[in-house]
Amino acid sequence: MARRQLQRLASSMASKHPGAAASLREDLEDTLTLQTLGITGSLYRTLRTTNPIENLNGLVATYTRNVKRWSDGAMVLRWVASALNDAAARMRRLRGCDQMKTLLQALAQRSPKDTVEATRQAA
Repeated sequence: MARRQLQRLASSMASKHPGAAASLREDLEDTLTLQTLGITGSLYRTLRTTNPIENLNGLVATYTRNVKRWSDGAMVLRWVASALNDAAARMRRLRGCDQMKTLLQALAQRSPKDTVEATRQAA
């Protein structure tokens, strides 16, 4: 049903906004990933937006804003790691985290074999 609605939306946008319609068609499957994996409830509401990653990116930007000269890639990695470590203390618990096992199982079923092994070891 959601796929049909998105396809209809893309069709209606095609004449006035062809770029947006093409983008919607191109990312249609990615847009429906959570539904395809069977994720619902709180975890679905948390992961369907980009807010968590945008919030984290903002924290990293704030943490690193006073660096005037980046000497090399290793320095960037150190600062970003420090920023992420600092941000971790301010992160709240992921809403819907009780459904993470379901998400990991769904991903494992659709992943290449070596990724499945890594997922099993992490769980």
